[in-house]
Amino acid sequence: MLALTPGAAVAQTPLQLRWELVSDSITNDWGASRAAFTLTNRGTKPLPPSGWAIYYNALHSAQPGSVGGGFTSEDLRGDLHRLVPGAGFAGLSPGASVRIPYVTDLLLNRSFVPQGPYIVFDAAKDVGVPISDYVAAPFTRRVATPEDQFTLDSAVRVIPAGELSPILPTPVQVTKGTGALRLSALPPVAASAALKNEAAFALDYLRPYFGSPTPGSGPPLRLEVGAVAGQSSAEAYSLVVDPVQGVRIVGASPAGVFYGLQSLRSLLPAPTPRAGVVLPAIQIVDAPRFGYRGFMLDVARNFHPKPVVLRTLDLLARYKLNVLHLHLTDDEGWRVEIAGFPELTAVGARRGHPPDSDRHLQPAFGSGPLLDRPFGSGFFSHADYVELVRYAAARHIEIIPEIEMPGHARAAVTAMRGNEQYRLNDPDDGSVYTSVQGYPDNVINPALESTYRFIERVVGDLAAMHREGGAPLRHIHMGGDEVPAGVWVGSPAVQAFMQAHGLTSVDDLWFAFYGRVEQILKAQGLTPSGWEEIAVRKTQRDGHGTNIPNPDFAARGWRAYVWNNVAGWGAEDLAYRLANGGYDVVLSPVTNLYFDLAWNQSPDEIGLDWGGYVDLRKPFDFIPFDYYRNARLDRRGNPLDPAVFAGKDRLTDYGRAHIVGIQADLWSETLGGDGRVEYMLVPRLFALAERAWAADPNWVREHDAVKSDSLYRAAWSSFVNVVGQRELPRLDREVPGFNYRIPTPGLKVQGGMVYTSLELPGFTLRYTTDGSDPAVGSAVVHGPIPFRGTVSVAAFNAAGRKGHTARVTAPLP
Repeated sequence: MLALTPGAAVAQTPLQLRWELVSDSITNDWGASRAAFTLTNRGTKPLPPSGWAIYYNALHSAQPGSVGGGFTSEDLRGDLHRLVPGAGFAGLSPGASVRIPYVTDLLLNRSFVPQGPYIVFDAAKDVGVPISDYVAAPFTRRVATPEDQFTLDSAVRVIPAGELSPILPTPVQVTKGTGALRLSALPPVAASAALKNEAAFALDYLRPYFGSPTPGSGPPLRLEVGAVAGQSSAEAYSLVVDPVQGVRIVGASPAGVFYGLQSLRSLLPAPTPRAGVVLPAIQIVDAPRFGYRGFMLDVARNFHPKPVVLRTLDLLARYKLNVLHLHLTDDEGWRVEIAGFPELTAVGARRGHPPDSDRHLQPAFGSGPLLDRPFGSGFFSHADYVELVRYAAARHIEIIPEIEMPGHARAAVTAMRGNEQYRLNDPDDGSVYTSVQGYPDNVINPALESTYRFIERVVGDLAAMHREGGAPLRHIHMGGDEVPAGVWVGSPAVQAFMQAHGLTSVDDLWFAFYGRVEQILKAQGLTPSGWEEIAVRKTQRDGHGTNIPNPDFAARGWRAYVWNNVAGWGAEDLAYRLANGGYDVVLSPVTNLYFDLAWNQSPDEIGLDWGGYVDLRKPFDFIPFDYYRNARLDRRGNPLDPAVFAGKDRLTDYGRAHIVGIQADLWSETLGGDGRVEYMLVPRLFALAERAWAADPNWVREHDAVKSDSLYRAAWSSFVNVVGQRELPRLDREVPGFNYRIPTPGLKVQGGMVYTSLELPGFTLRYTTDGSDPAVGSAVVHGPIPFRGTVSVAAFNAAGRKGHTARVTAPLP
């Protein structure tokens, strides 16, 4: 092991670092946590008392003055911090340790633990050496208890598989027939040239059922484009399985035919090679509720490579979602190659040490000091992006790229500093500001002509890549959120611009900026859209700041994605106010459809908590046209006072026509690592698909509270049985190793026995009583478990993969 000598070109360090949560103090809405690092010198030479620092990423800072052990903590930019030895630290001799306690905001779960630590010596400040011997101790907190989960699960009853709805999302009309269609050979497909793509898709998923890869004789699979009785949607379809005539799918468009094929796929049992297939006689008429059924994947903050996106596209198509919104740029990364701007990816797609470099971005979210390492570094090449567009289009999915601006743009601003023709910041700008995420330098300057030359080139190249992919760009998302107070006021370029254009406030720059952006987009035939901030004006009411719909952009066709509906924050009705005011609105509420929020308050989970928690119920409970009705808990999980919605706008009939759809968002601050996208996405995706496609269920239409609650419990039981007994096993077959979240069991102690529950029927529960984690060979739960020692229970899927363990410990006699 190499010695820690200042200035030495060390490849590894003999330092050992441990982290632990010591205690919590719940004093207000958020509370605080006491934590501690323990630094140990495992080398043969002493660690000097000064001349070095340990850098790390953490979502919460150490509170000022709270750091002990002779150290101080410095907050750099974003989530990057460093521990610096002070006068109270005397150095560390070989084998010695120092404990460094500190106080920080309440740590929800393991996503909030410090990540990616590395050491830097003053004598070699450009070199960061990872501390590979780093362990963060797991911690427990009794906030999401096994007893709580048992209570939630009590509403679920197991339903025999034969009684479950055959299709998810729920079709408009299903009529079961008599008899069954028996296919002993791959059926011939009768389809026009316009349905060549759909015909190939059908044969691809039917082949595993038959011995021969080529179609044989027998009843055909007929695919047609035509009218669907009673349905006006261009994505409508009808599906008929007839024991004699075979299968006929009629779609109002090729997309409708594709969705009919997905429903046919849902009727198929698990394949038995060469055995053929038996399909029940059935008639389905179906169409989506919303034309926009979306999912946003953030690849900017942490990069998710092409295979992850391709797998996600397959999943969206499987459940009839038709938009993938790709969040391609942010402060922490620019993730798509743009012709003529190599610096965007050479600088903006790479993270590493030192943090103040113009050649790359700083470490973030635990990405560490070394360049070109997954998940901090990476981007889609031109060929990659074109492939994604083409792959999505074949599955009738529109890719909507998002280029964040004017805020959340540090990656672009940093990358373009050396290019005067396309520079995005005023080098003489003395403005002082800090963004919500902790950046003082992440906003594009709207007074520079170089800004608009840059935007025009980027938009033009994205449009060209979409044309090359065979799916011309129709919509582009231009961000618009979280521009911090204090921007632009110290920019000479801005002051000159305001004087030349008669502007009196920097707030007016917002509209000047987006007016120019709109011109650029419309020259490409694109419909502008952005987060909710693009649709509002800041004003005052009774001396307090408030937002009102901005009528200008509504009349010009802008689309607003509305996320802020957190109860008590004052914007609970913003989506409805904007729709009532004429904006086309995509509902994307944080309380129900932010899939980056933790599943619950358990420390075992990953994800954020600022907007609450999103379990499987939250997207299932969402009522698009009346989301106040099912808002029962606040963001801390406590009962919500319905008075918070008093006086809030409700959706008018005019406003309903402007709700174009719904979208779930998956931000990636906590998703550095394989499988985490899948874990946060599924099974929540099934509830998103149901709400986006199917009409309001009967429990929404019933206004008697008691009857509605009874209908809700029945619908919830049906849904979780479909997910657990059919959809997740199907996903296991089709995508082996897919890391969806397996539910954590509920436990209840009663009468000396431990009773178990599970949110999703269909898994195997296994247990131990000695405190160890259950494994594939552990005993299977067949009934109540005698309560002795520590009873540990976990759910396993058919492949033997386990979920989190629930535990209860018997008191000592």
